[in-house]
Amino acid sequence: MALLNLLLFPLLLMPISFFEKYGQYFKYVLIGMVGVTLLGSLIYVWIWHRREKTNSIHSVLQHAWLQGIIRYWLALSISSYGFAKILKTQFETADYDLDMPLGAIKGMGLTWYYFGYSYPLAVIIGLFQIGGSILLLYRRTTLLGATILLPVMVNIVLINVFYNIAIGAFFNSVIYSLSLVFLLLLYGKRLKLIFWDVIDHLPSIPLGRSWIKHGTRILPIALAFVGLKVGISMRSNDQTLKGTWTVEKLMRNGRAQPATAWLTDRKSWSRIYFAGYEECVFSPNPYRFDPSECLGGSYKFDSLDNKLQVAFYSDDTLRATISNRTAETMRLKGILYGDTLDMQLARLHR
Repeated sequence: MALLNLLLFPLLLMPISFFEKYGQYFKYVLIGMVGVTLLGSLIYVWIWHRREKTNSIHSVLQHAWLQGIIRYWLALSISSYGFAKILKTQFETADYDLDMPLGAIKGMGLTWYYFGYSYPLAVIIGLFQIGGSILLLYRRTTLLGATILLPVMVNIVLINVFYNIAIGAFFNSVIYSLSLVFLLLLYGKRLKLIFWDVIDHLPSIPLGRSWIKHGTRILPIALAFVGLKVGISMRSNDQTLKGTWTVEKLMRNGRAQPATAWLTDRKSWSRIYFAGYEECVFSPNPYRFDPSECLGGSYKFDSLDNKLQVAFYSDDTLRATISNRTAETMRLKGILYGDTLDMQLARLHR
């Protein structure tokens, strides 16, 4: 696999037009690589064992060559990704993507924008990849290099899977991770000695019965879960209205507001956001969220009496009654800034 992957390395120098024309066939190339690798490996192992029986091959030297090829291939491949981050050929977001609504951006675009937002972070990740690759080039530091690189590569594999990154990047990240695992397994006895067999020289703390000690080990994890669960249950009403609501009809002082009123009147709200931790925002713009145009505050909702109170940061408070409430619609009536409001709301699904 390392040798076949190296044959594809010159593709990095190909123009974009090449990938636009032939990119759809890359998945077949990857499938072919896996097939050739499996078949070639079986044949190679068979020949190796036959020659080993006749003492016509130096197996230790053979292992050294194969491990060397893997180490140098990993160093070349992973460090190229590291330099791509430093030289800004990775995590670059096109300007037209910056004008897209956040909800319309797919996983790969979100990933690229998130990691590209901070160039120092990209450089740090790149330096880990380059530094770990350099350590792979020396037998004495191979274990350290693999130990540094494996967490980085496993994180990249998870990102590639759950953010739908291109199949080629996913394939490479999996192969690199498996190769690093292979290098670590070569040092399995040493790793077991370090992480399992070595015992702390400090004396054991006497806590009486063994179940007390086991209980104290579980206690921090249990407290972390219970504490958060209790905090969520204390805000149960926070989940009832949570979400984005579209103002389908707005009546102010008995007069219906036209659908285009938001263009000139910031109090002609088009959307209401009930966010987590009892945060509420009234927005006039039905297409985008601009904090400078919005009215924000904190809210409390009594689901039994259907009473809503929103304390806005502008020092005014909305006291309203909610009626005809379902999972998808509700009617909100109240007074704000001296105006009587009557709004028909519908939940917006994203």
